[in-house]
Amino acid sequence: MKTSIIILTLNRLDLTKQCLNSIFTHTKPDQIELIIVDNGSTDGTIEYLKQIQSVKLIQNQENVGFAKGCNQGASYAHGDYILFLNNDTIVSDGWLDAMLALLAQDEQIGMVGPVSNYVSGRQQIPVSYDKIENISDFAEQHCKSHRGHSKQVMRLVGFCLLVRNYIFNEIGGFDERFRLGSFEDDDLCLRVSQLGYQLHIAIDSFVHHHGHATFNSKPDLSIQNLFVENRLRFIEKWGHKALHFFHPRTDVIQFVPPSAQKILEIGCKTGTTGIELKQRQNCSLYGVEPDEIAAQIARHEYDEVHQHALEQTLPYPDGYFDVILLIDVLQRVVNPSSFVQKHAQLLKPSGYLICVLPNFSHAESIIPLLKGEWKYTLEGIRDFEHIRIFTPETSLALFPSKDFIIETQHFQLLNPPQNEVQFLEEVTEIAQKHGIELGNLPQRAKIYQTFLTIKKR
Repeated sequence: MKTSIIILTLNRLDLTKQCLNSIFTHTKPDQIELIIVDNGSTDGTIEYLKQIQSVKLIQNQENVGFAKGCNQGASYAHGDYILFLNNDTIVSDGWLDAMLALLAQDEQIGMVGPVSNYVSGRQQIPVSYDKIENISDFAEQHCKSHRGHSKQVMRLVGFCLLVRNYIFNEIGGFDERFRLGSFEDDDLCLRVSQLGYQLHIAIDSFVHHHGHATFNSKPDLSIQNLFVENRLRFIEKWGHKALHFFHPRTDVIQFVPPSAQKILEIGCKTGTTGIELKQRQNCSLYGVEPDEIAAQIARHEYDEVHQHALEQTLPYPDGYFDVILLIDVLQRVVNPSSFVQKHAQLLKPSGYLICVLPNFSHAESIIPLLKGEWKYTLEGIRDFEHIRIFTPETSLALFPSKDFIIETQHFQLLNPPQNEVQFLEEVTEIAQKHGIELGNLPQRAKIYQTFLTIKKR
């Protein structure tokens, strides 16, 4: 079983040498084939690569971008597995074996990535080294203490990405509309998940990542502009809701009782939060999700997923669930109070509603209102799909004491700029002079979300 390692280069010969030396040091030569796609280097990279007999070199006269370059390399790959690796990485001992072990463990695992010092999302871990020469010692210690550990996720980053060759070919490779780089790996993850394959992080595989080497070597490339452009392309392809498909609400999971066996998540998206729950406790998961693509993906992980409007009646008897998750849901329904009462009937006695609600009295809302500059957004408190608004005080009214016990109320804070805080402090003082009580407005304006744990009587 051979792995085809595909590396794209665009100048930064120093980093490419570092990367290749680490591969030659920590990888069995008969285990891999090396395919390097150069996107127009002018710093001696081509001449250096031509001297390495084990490298299959593909030369482009210009920068064709990450997606197209990777697809070029993959077309030459003969391995059972393809590993896309940035040239600004340094691999460590056992890096590839740990990832391959996951693929060998289960045919349903389609893609695997390592942990790293510099990567967005769930793959980043804290590191104790600050010098390149100390990477190996850190990696050895980390991987030894996490041997055989992995985590299922919905998103892996393309800096080091291992995928089964036949899956990559089945989905048609990277989508080349994401020119140069950014969001092509998110897109790939969604398409692999649509087919029912799982994505895993090999926690016992560590790869050091410098980060943004291609952009740093090309001053004319703007990371921010490219991110914005490809984000729009991603939304155009998948819809704006897809921006939330990848990230589990780990901040909510802590409120779910470990003993809960039947859990309903209304607005479950692709099932990312449920995946986290399943890895923490033995439970059956049920979901409601209006988005067709998200529901399709969630069905691979949940026992049942209903793809319809949030308010639609569910085919479950009263007292069926231990926990119902309402994460960013109640602000999207016409009658939140009746919605709560209706779904509370599905809870067992002493079952829990766990709710997350945005705080409309956060500075992000009230300052634009005062300025007369209100604009809806694709996410956040001013999300254009929000049809009901709540504050930390008004959210409690949804759960009358005759039916519910409010066990906990927690707040997620997002501090506004200091000048806005000072303004709200002064407004509060002026209001008092005129007999208007605003309470602790400056503090309330820092609360971004309210987390409620509600027990059914």
